[in-house]
Amino acid sequence: MLQTMRPFGDRVLGADIAPIGGLYDVVVIGGGISGIQIARHAAGRGLRTILLEKDDYGGGTSSATTKLLHGGLRYLEQYDFPVVAESIAERRYLGIAAPHLVQPRSFLLTAFDWSEPKAPILGAGVALYESMAGHRNSKIPKDLHSRRFRWVKKDALLKQVPWLQPEGLVGAWRHDDTLNVHPERLLLSILGSYVQTGGTAVNHAEVTEAHRDENGRVDGVTAKDRLNGQEHRIRGTVTINAAGPWVEEVLGELSGKVGVKVRQAKGVHLLMKNLGNKDGVFVRGRNGRHIMVNPWEGRSLIGPTDTPTDGSADEAKATEEDVELILETIDSVAAKPLDRDAIMTTLVGVRPLVDDGSDTYRASRRFDIFDHSGANVPGIYTVTGGKWTTGRAMGARVIDILVEKEKLPPTRKFDSRYQPVAGAFGDFDTVGHAFESALSRFRNLPVPKACRMHLARLYGTAHEAVLGLVAADPSLGERISPDTDCLDIKAQIVYAVEAEAARTFRDILDRRLVLGTMGPVSEVAMGNVVDVVVGKLGWDRDEAKAEADAYLAEQEAVLAVVRQFQK
Repeated sequence: MLQTMRPFGDRVLGADIAPIGGLYDVVVIGGGISGIQIARHAAGRGLRTILLEKDDYGGGTSSATTKLLHGGLRYLEQYDFPVVAESIAERRYLGIAAPHLVQPRSFLLTAFDWSEPKAPILGAGVALYESMAGHRNSKIPKDLHSRRFRWVKKDALLKQVPWLQPEGLVGAWRHDDTLNVHPERLLLSILGSYVQTGGTAVNHAEVTEAHRDENGRVDGVTAKDRLNGQEHRIRGTVTINAAGPWVEEVLGELSGKVGVKVRQAKGVHLLMKNLGNKDGVFVRGRNGRHIMVNPWEGRSLIGPTDTPTDGSADEAKATEEDVELILETIDSVAAKPLDRDAIMTTLVGVRPLVDDGSDTYRASRRFDIFDHSGANVPGIYTVTGGKWTTGRAMGARVIDILVEKEKLPPTRKFDSRYQPVAGAFGDFDTVGHAFESALSRFRNLPVPKACRMHLARLYGTAHEAVLGLVAADPSLGERISPDTDCLDIKAQIVYAVEAEAARTFRDILDRRLVLGTMGPVSEVAMGNVVDVVVGKLGWDRDEAKAEADAYLAEQEAVLAVVRQFQK
């Protein structure tokens, strides 16, 4: 058993690495938003905690979103008032914790004369929604305050959303919700908060076995380093399975014994060239499906689908049928068919839903906690369901339950509601003032103002560390993809590997930078990434080139589906 060595090399994040291979109070499996929030609250309560993620942090469902932290207006239609109330509260807490990464986004809730519910009913729903969010601007920076809802008449609506079908259009209710500007960066900031409280996190560490002692209690796991194949035994008083759609795989042979079932819903988005609307558009197509068109980074996100899927979530891909469903929905409310050549790529994620007997489109976004001691497998819990917006509340509740049931020894109280995430700028009246302060740092570096603002938004106060790399080597201030509108610079690649545990090109491109989230990565940009990785970080050029080629090959497979719809 490893006691003093560092398993998983330098991918270990956390100030206190000594217990690795020793005994933890809590072992959390799963590095999506659910697992990270659970681990954060365990460490916040003073419990020795380790988080294990088989791929990369946020590499599954947590990054495949519509870029929203919403209160769940659609759930009012399902009378799921508790989820809506909690979501509205949690949306505000995230705005307080990370105002550099969270901002208001106006949405137009459209109404046609043929659509249900009718415009007056929609208005009543929006009014109820806003009444439940009466304190939405409390403690929020002034320039991020949400406005009150209002009715937008047909003519004004068509000027704002020129692609909408005018026939039968009545108008729209405009209301404010919340944009999750870069979910991958927000998730890393929350992970950073966990590490700052003493937690340890390891990515590319796949749990291959849950161990049981002589009394049948789960007392830890074996985790396999997926990059070098080494296995490590990690002992824990309590193990929490928060692996999302992979929870049954984590349980392995215990799955049948404990009886946990998760229904999988595939969510697919189209990433499009800009459709022209500055506000988000929420519309129900003639097929009865809801769809959002959300402007983001000079592009438009359209989706999501919400359809049942089987098999391993690792194999989930956007199919021609998924793309057809989105196109069918938006074309039914558009003035003319959507320009297929404007499709840049697809995003896909698999949502883990509680198996409550309903179809996935109407399944609740609540979460459930399963104590497997009832199946004679004590020491392990499975958490299913939940969503990005309510992850903080879920994490707090899960740990409260475990502390009470397992008599764990917390050393302190922990209220995360108003705690800033790692990198938050601190006490500024407005986010604009925080960014102005950020722009005053390292004035003489060869980094354009737009790129500096980009770094400040992505990293918060940690952007100074990125600029510090440029100060040491000015070539790192160059843009990675100068022929596109992506503002990422080469220093971010170095920072991703040295400070953020990125170990694959997908880690770097898709979840540390934003380059990989803004559409297909060009060979020119990929060549710049290879040059930095080899020149600055000691990766073998042949190995780096092979990984770059593998990334481009996976990208090509995704684009092949899109090309079926293009000229």
